[in-house]
Amino acid sequence: MAVEFWNIPDGLIKVFYAFAGLTVIIFVLGFWGKIRIWSKGMDADQELKGMGPAGLVWLSIIKFFSSDCIFAKRVFPRSVIRGLMLMGIMWGFTILFLGTAGRSLNYYIVQFLEGGIWLLFSLILDTAGFLLLVGIGFGLYRKYIGKPERMVKNAQDGILLGLLFLVVISGFLVEGIRIAVLNPPAADWSPVGFVCGTMIKALAGTEALKSLYVVVWAIHFLFAFSFIAYIPFSKYEHIFAAQISNYLFQEKWKKKEIPRDWVFQEEIAQRRQARQNAAHPQPENKTT
Repeated sequence: MAVEFWNIPDGLIKVFYAFAGLTVIIFVLGFWGKIRIWSKGMDADQELKGMGPAGLVWLSIIKFFSSDCIFAKRVFPRSVIRGLMLMGIMWGFTILFLGTAGRSLNYYIVQFLEGGIWLLFSLILDTAGFLLLVGIGFGLYRKYIGKPERMVKNAQDGILLGLLFLVVISGFLVEGIRIAVLNPPAADWSPVGFVCGTMIKALAGTEALKSLYVVVWAIHFLFAFSFIAYIPFSKYEHIFAAQISNYLFQEKWKKKEIPRDWVFQEEIAQRRQARQNAAHPQPENKTT
């Protein structure tokens, strides 16, 4: 059964709600400001006419769950590593977000996370968290080890991925400490949390772990709230902005009756030719 606010003092719970409300306000206002700017952009073919900010928000949400976005179809032809990175991050983050919404629904409205449903729910969330870590790992590898030639890097890239990494790791630590103290039945249905709990249990006693739990819990939600509030003001805003661009792209190419992937095939061919030219430069013709 789901356990919410276990071992958390009432005063800290009130602080949690205050930070949660502030985070939502910052997130909504930040994106609303961006959406209003997008709605004033040039749209020569009038595909977005009459939508307004609210319509663009809805368009961004429904297109986010399209197969093109969820399966990163436009990215894999360009870079397999980048495609795996996006798949891991998008699937992991989306499932964890929906899981958090499900736990809130279970806690505040109707209890349904019990028995087999809770076990399956725990397994799915642990798997999503691990998938998200894999995606972050691919992202860090690509930016700081693989180093594609055409990629422009800045400090924000590392900050965003690092913050997301801390959110997931601290979440697994929270789960691991709780499992180590409570030793619930069928804890192995949360495999990552179970492994963390097994290691943590060997390091400290129950009372020490209870105190540590409060500290790690508070740090986890500070990381989570900071990441969410920062999204509208970071490069991650393209998670939603890209869906509007993709919608316009699809509409224009449908009207022109040109295959959707033609532009990407041409781009890939041009990049491949450029790499071959760089690897095997042609000798210059010398005249006397």
